[in-house]
Amino acid sequence: MHKIIFHFVMLLFFSSALAQELNERQIKKTRYIQEQLIANPDKAYAEALAISKDKDELFRFFGRYYVANYFYNKSEFTKAKQQLMALIATIEKSDLDKSSKVYQALTGMCVNKLFYIHKNLGEYDLALFYLDKYKKRLPNSHFNEQYGLIKVAMGDYVNGIALLKQELKTSPHLKLGVGEKRVMNKKLFADKYNFIGEAYQQYYIQSKKAVYLDSANHHFNIAANMLLQENFYPEYTKALLYMREAKSAALAGHYVQSLSLYRKGKKYPVIQEHIRTVQLFDLGMADCFYHVKQVDSAFFYCEKYIKSYPVTKVSKENLLMAYNIMTQCYNEKNDAKNAYRYAQKSLALIQSIEGIKNKSLNFLHNYDLNKIKEESNAVIAAKNYFKISLFSILIVLAIVVFSFYFYYKDQKEKHYRFLKIIQNLKDSKISGIDKAPDNTTEAQPKPLMDDELIDKLASGLKKLEQKEAFLDPNFKLGFVAKKLNTNTAYLSQYFNQVMQKTFSEYTQELRIHYVLQKLVEAPYFRKYTLQAIAEEVGYKDANTLVRVFKKQTGLSPNYYIEKLENTE
Repeated sequence: MHKIIFHFVMLLFFSSALAQELNERQIKKTRYIQEQLIANPDKAYAEALAISKDKDELFRFFGRYYVANYFYNKSEFTKAKQQLMALIATIEKSDLDKSSKVYQALTGMCVNKLFYIHKNLGEYDLALFYLDKYKKRLPNSHFNEQYGLIKVAMGDYVNGIALLKQELKTSPHLKLGVGEKRVMNKKLFADKYNFIGEAYQQYYIQSKKAVYLDSANHHFNIAANMLLQENFYPEYTKALLYMREAKSAALAGHYVQSLSLYRKGKKYPVIQEHIRTVQLFDLGMADCFYHVKQVDSAFFYCEKYIKSYPVTKVSKENLLMAYNIMTQCYNEKNDAKNAYRYAQKSLALIQSIEGIKNKSLNFLHNYDLNKIKEESNAVIAAKNYFKISLFSILIVLAIVVFSFYFYYKDQKEKHYRFLKIIQNLKDSKISGIDKAPDNTTEAQPKPLMDDELIDKLASGLKKLEQKEAFLDPNFKLGFVAKKLNTNTAYLSQYFNQVMQKTFSEYTQELRIHYVLQKLVEAPYFRKYTLQAIAEEVGYKDANTLVRVFKKQTGLSPNYYIEKLENTE
């Protein structure tokens, strides 16, 4: 919930650009709703809903945005995203000048919220997708902090922390406008310090350098003092500070000290009003109790966290930590059946995390994926709640051996195809040819077309390729024929007789070559979803892209992207 308040305060930053666009009454109303989103969410929702039906178009946009914020704060992310996407579409169709401050502010607010929805769900590829999609329309300074947070989440702590610190130094201290309060401006900067502190905690997991935990606690205390000086929710501010310091203590292996800090924080009843905060307390205490060998208490808090997880679905890494604690606790109790069950859950969740290229282990303390894999596999191998006959074991081993052989053979062939693709891309650059290679090996029969017409069509196609016209979803035979001032019959004959391929095959080669080349040259493109990549090259859905990609390369797009990531 402490991060929710940050997202609310971000409205102050963006909406300051709109002071001249709304009248004084409207400005005061928006400020009031912003405060009520924290103090009285249901009342804020009713007020926002009323504004969303106002006669003034700009005022309606704000009302719809606050309605989406209400659902976001309740962790109803699907509903919040639907509201935001619909609002962005409406803003795009409106008469707002796309270069105006009001357009940039409204769009920036929506994109900022979409970013945090996907970041909270661990969908970093989608979070990056929305930032990248709108970065050309909005000032880069709008999203510097978000890029820093993503860099930290992906394990690039040095550059991520540097970005966060740079954004903190360069963020303008807003002048208080109509209806604004100084405390909300202070909250904006306090959250920036907290983000840096959390980044240092994650950096410690990788480096094990104690100085990073000192830096984390230093930034947490600066943030807390800023808010306490303004008397901003003092009990909740103190509870969050204890929680953050408790996490630092646990990371350092001081679990008794960490438990003491968690207990101090839990004394404040206000945390019960914020489910995400309660979840972090429960998970942190479960981890501490497990390490001090109080298994029953670890069970209690871990089960409490797992039961509440579906309400928010925030952080798969946290859920993975909970599954691992449950696995080890059942192991301690010699309950192999349940230990095996949670070990399986852990491995399935790891596959899900790896599937979206998530290299960050938020709030995993001193656990890492390899350790969890080893522990889970050990539990599965040692499960003793049923006995397997020797014959069954031999059959399983035989299946595993043969499966491994064919898997190894398949991976070797895929790796060879990957290396060949990379070499072909390099060769095409060296030779100055930046288009899909011609795979024709058979001798071409003499075409039954006029040489002048052949040259005309070849030249015209070359120009279209250079303009990357093949990325247009309308790039079809009739479209190209019209561009080349010819008819579809001649053009089809040209492809069949001269190029020895169909128009469809030609288009597929160009598009897949474009994808292959861009994935190599633009690492950010690898973070796109397959749907986004498909739309980039003119396909309507990801399934079509996958099918054509496999047909052209013998590989899946995910395999190709993974190999690129691992070879750099």
